[in-house]
Amino acid sequence: MEESPNSPDSPKPADSRRPGLIGLGLLAAALLGFAAGQWFRPAAPEQARLPIPSVPSVFQAPKLIVYQEGQPIPQLWLDTFSSAPGHLKVEVRQLIRGENGAWPTDGDVYLLKARSFSEVGQSVSWLDLGGKIPLAGINPVFQSQSFDPNNLKSRAWRVSPWFFMKRVAPGTPHKVAFAAPARWANENGAMFPNDPDLLAALWIKSQGRPINLGGEAVQTAARQQVESALTGKLASEEDCWRGLKDGQVQLTYLPAWRLVLDPQAGGGLIRWVVLPSGTIVDFELAAVRQDSPQLEVALRFVEFLLAPPQQAALLGATGYFPVRSRPGQEWTGSTLIMPTGNWFDRSEFILWPYPRPVVVQPPVIETNTVAPENGAERKSE
Repeated sequence: MEESPNSPDSPKPADSRRPGLIGLGLLAAALLGFAAGQWFRPAAPEQARLPIPSVPSVFQAPKLIVYQEGQPIPQLWLDTFSSAPGHLKVEVRQLIRGENGAWPTDGDVYLLKARSFSEVGQSVSWLDLGGKIPLAGINPVFQSQSFDPNNLKSRAWRVSPWFFMKRVAPGTPHKVAFAAPARWANENGAMFPNDPDLLAALWIKSQGRPINLGGEAVQTAARQQVESALTGKLASEEDCWRGLKDGQVQLTYLPAWRLVLDPQAGGGLIRWVVLPSGTIVDFELAAVRQDSPQLEVALRFVEFLLAPPQQAALLGATGYFPVRSRPGQEWTGSTLIMPTGNWFDRSEFILWPYPRPVVVQPPVIETNTVAPENGAERKSE
């Protein structure tokens, strides 16, 4: 019997299989086109395309955050420290209050003026540096100062005295005659930094009294006297220095580091002088945040600043004098003529708020008893 052409068992012609192959080809082409479209489509924002990394990337490397007041640290020093094995890149930020009036609390190391140490410490918990940053080699004059009498939470790292500075005629010796501070208002071309605490301390010292004692009443009265006597003659420290250099100001009171860094300011006609009773010495402290995530590196950075090479270069690099020095040789290496005499021995550190002296009641000591040699109970004579 012949098979019917419509029988399911009969072989199909080649032409009957072609439509199926064509369909599969079209499907494969569609899939390839879709894949190509996904591959070459415009890039989406990084946030949409890339998952959040589970570990910090090389572009988010940790840094040592250092907040600083005063003249900045030389960049060469920062690069030198960061290049050492195990150290981090140092990011220096200016220590100023935020818009809300609060001090920044995310720093690892704080290099701040002595007058700021206590105030910033109300927002930042300082690390106890005992046994971590040695005091060996630091001038004893600069220890036990600024609210840290036991040297527990800070280390002085540079210092600058404040001097009266005056433009003088060519050939005038460096010792410049100066009127008493009470006559500031009568000096021609006088302009002073708008720092009532600093000037009040100087006002007290010019009267032969310790600036850090006397109570709040004495200090408040001194501030009022200064502000009254110098009405209209107060400006920023920067404006005082600029005016002294260009001749608009004839007399001012500024830290030594400005003249150290610019000895030919004003054509070399600027001289400084100090009161016979001494001057005020302002110095900067190094402190470490207690909960810093970079604690060990932070301690190494403070040690780096206090190391002999950096301390020896301070005067030429920042204009500040080193604290790692011997008494009487605080400005060894200076090319400027410093005021002679023992004025530095009579200088004082300005501390604000002024610390109040604490009077401790002495323990009662019995003087009318005798201890028997055999250690028995004491008996009165």
